[in-house]
Amino acid sequence: MTVHKIALVGAGNISRTHLTSYARHPDRVQVVAACDPVEERREWVRDTFGVEHTYETIGQLIDAGGWDVAVVCTPSHVRTSAVLELATAGKPIFVEKPLSFDLGDARTIVDACAATGAPIAVNQNFRDSYAFGLGRELIEQGEIGDVLAISQQELTFRQDKGWRLDQQRHALSVMGVHWFDGFRLLLGREATWLSARTFSSPAVDAVGETDASVQIFFGDTPVTYVQSFSSRLERTETVVIGTSATLQLGYAEAVLHRDGETKTIPNPLVGSDRSEAMFLGLDRLLIAVETGTEPANSGQDNLRTIALLDAAYRSADSGAPISLKDGLPW
Repeated sequence: MTVHKIALVGAGNISRTHLTSYARHPDRVQVVAACDPVEERREWVRDTFGVEHTYETIGQLIDAGGWDVAVVCTPSHVRTSAVLELATAGKPIFVEKPLSFDLGDARTIVDACAATGAPIAVNQNFRDSYAFGLGRELIEQGEIGDVLAISQQELTFRQDKGWRLDQQRHALSVMGVHWFDGFRLLLGREATWLSARTFSSPAVDAVGETDASVQIFFGDTPVTYVQSFSSRLERTETVVIGTSATLQLGYAEAVLHRDGETKTIPNPLVGSDRSEAMFLGLDRLLIAVETGTEPANSGQDNLRTIALLDAAYRSADSGAPISLKDGLPW
């Protein structure tokens, strides 16, 4: 089994989850370098995870070499510039979600990586750490018949800190991107129409939206999605209504409801094991590089997830629905 040398770009909070996950797989990945403009974060990587080589800039990281794959954990608003600079090295890149706040930048990233031959994949970790993957398997196995509709709720009270508070695009970019990607995975096809409304609650300190209501059609199949960072009621649930059964998805399990009976399928990635999803996403990229294939979480695939995110914001801004063709605006 090939061991890939990893360079971490951005040593903020989310990087801890990546590094913890990777440390469990020394036969597959070894973090050999890290880059962050803040000396304190570079010291943290060295002291906590034993990463010997650290750099202040991406340019220094590229010039030093000695790594095979870059993992980008920068804040979202500087991610595009970071990935574009890394793309010049022509090496594989694994990027935190969202790939970008808007579809135009996401396309620029994917095109730049294609031009330099740098394979790129996105950490849509809820495909594994939420029960979306289990749900897709059950649907493919015909356990619920044809999918008639999906209802999604994420209700929580969430007060973020730091750079996220100043971003014009907030709740949907933080969490909605997970749900948009999950809908695509569950249905195995692309959206054709989307309408959204957003607002910012005075109860939460944030420039961008805290709450959203989104209606999406995947052909004839409707998806209703409500997102709240200001709710005093806590609930996260995905309900998939089929012609012969109903599927209830959460972080810990998938529950199949059929004719008065229920069947519970536990999600193996619960609790502290949720971080394993970070490695699984990276490993899909590594396998694709080794086999000359495209990973399921490729940047090209993720354009359609970002298209839903971008369409939701454009619909909310304009008050009009957005039409999509093959999951992209037209």
